[in-house]
Amino acid sequence: MTSPAEFDTVTARFEAIRAESGRTQDALVPRSIMRGIAAGISRAPTLRRTNPLKSHQQRDLWGQLADEATARPEHVGFVLLGDEGLRELAERLGARPTTLADRLAGWGRTRPRMLQAFHGRKVGGVAPLLAVQVPAATDLVLWAAVTRSTLDVVDGRFPHPLLVADAVERLAMLGTTGPVYETWPLLDDAVEDLGAAIARKGGEPPRRRLETGRKR
Repeated sequence: MTSPAEFDTVTARFEAIRAESGRTQDALVPRSIMRGIAAGISRAPTLRRTNPLKSHQQRDLWGQLADEATARPEHVGFVLLGDEGLRELAERLGARPTTLADRLAGWGRTRPRMLQAFHGRKVGGVAPLLAVQVPAATDLVLWAAVTRSTLDVVDGRFPHPLLVADAVERLAMLGTTGPVYETWPLLDDAVEDLGAAIARKGGEPPRRRLETGRKR
C-alpha cells in the first residue's frame, strides 16, 4: 500500500536535517527522545480543557498508539499500514476494529487534532486506512532533530539527548514546540519553564531524566 504524500513530505524534511548533521537517524534522535515524546503525548489529553479520554481503556489505547507513532524517528509520527489497514492496526493495538474506528474518528475531531487518519481510494465502497499520524509526534521529532543538530555556541557540543528528552516530553504534554536553543543552559531553563506551565494547567511535571545541577 502506498504512503500518503504528507508522510513523504515530512520524511524528506527529516532526512534533510539528518543528512546535514552527518549522523545516523538513531544518533540524531535516539530512543530516549522518542520515549519522551511518547510519554508526553500519552499524558497530554489530561491537560486539555475537556479530556477526550474518558476511560482506562481509552487511555491505554491512546498510549499504545503514541508508542506506535514513535517507534522509529524516521517514521516522523506516522503509523504506516499494509493491505489490512484498520484490521492490522487493531491487531497491533489489541482492539476491536469497530472500536478502534470509533476512537480514531473521535480523536480526529478534537481541536487541536490528536491524530490524522489517511485513507486510500475506495474499493468496493470502502476506503482502506493507509496510515495514522499523530501531528504532535511529527512536530516534535522534527524539532528534536533540529535541536540535536545544532552545536552549542559555547562548548561546541550537541545538546545532551536526555536534556532534549526532558524538553520534548513537556512540550508534548503542552501540545507545542519551541525555538532551537543555542546553548544548553537556555534549553535547561526551558525545561524548568515548561514544567511550571504544566503545573499551572493543573498537571504534574514529569520527573527529569537529566539533573544538570544548575541553578538559575
